Amino acid sequence: MLTSLLLAAGCSGKVDPAGSGGGDPGGGGSSAETGGGGGELPVRCLLPADPGRCDAAFPKYRYDPAAGACREFTYGGCEGNENRFDSLAACEEACRGELPDIGVCNAPSDCILVSRGCCGACDTANAENFRAINRAGTRLNEIIQGCGGVACGACPEVTEAERTTQYFTATCEAGRCVVLDVRESPLTECTVDSDCALRDGLGCCEGCDGTGIVALNQSAELDALVCPAGMGACPPCAPVFPDGMTAVCSSGRCQPQMPATP
Repeated sequence: MLTSLLLAAGCSGKVDPAGSGGGDPGGGGSSAETGGGGGELPVRCLLPADPGRCDAAFPKYRYDPAAGACREFTYGGCEGNENRFDSLAACEEACRGELPDIGVCNAPSDCILVSRGCCGACDTANAENFRAINRAGTRLNEIIQGCGGVACGACPEVTEAERTTQYFTATCEAGRCVVLDVRESPLTECTVDSDCALRDGLGCCEGCDGTGIVALNQSAELDALVCPAGMGACPPCAPVFPDGMTAVCSSGRCQPQMPATP
């Protein structure tokens, strides 16, 4: 289900108040997915509102996944997608069921980290700014959030020492995607400074831009948490760390440390 969230569009170039495709009470194309009737919501009910490119004004109904209800909208008369119904009753009949669970997983590589808001989390962030979902549910998550057209501003500038977003990643635990803060995991446990090493980010392949630096235990098995099965070799990369930054063990945790300013 998660991998089938494909946009459906009509083909007619002329204004058609019933919508292109026709054939079912909703007037929105194929009738193969109109019966909700329990289980997961049909794919058509998860598509975003699309008035089409024509300029007529026909009252129609569409299912709003974020609200969990059918809403009236204005249809332009051509193209658009299958989340379009002639009546409230037709919409409610077609769109019965539950949203797919986008938090399920089989392996760490199934999971990705997304922002809880419409715009990406800025530094300094904490775990509550993120959620972990199955990467196949990315489009559905966008639909549920309803952030289309939201203009996001630039994040405030922060120093490398102030950054926090690099400490969060997504992994799979007991069949659920979860947010992992490496500062609270065995990946950063240590007893002496020599246990620790700097790393550019928590990606499967280490970054090269010298920002988002973390300090991990040199024996940490990060690959098992963030890399897909059968991942090949990473592109050649020589991480560049900020001048003077070192990895130290403080209070039993590896931490990046900048030299004291005079």
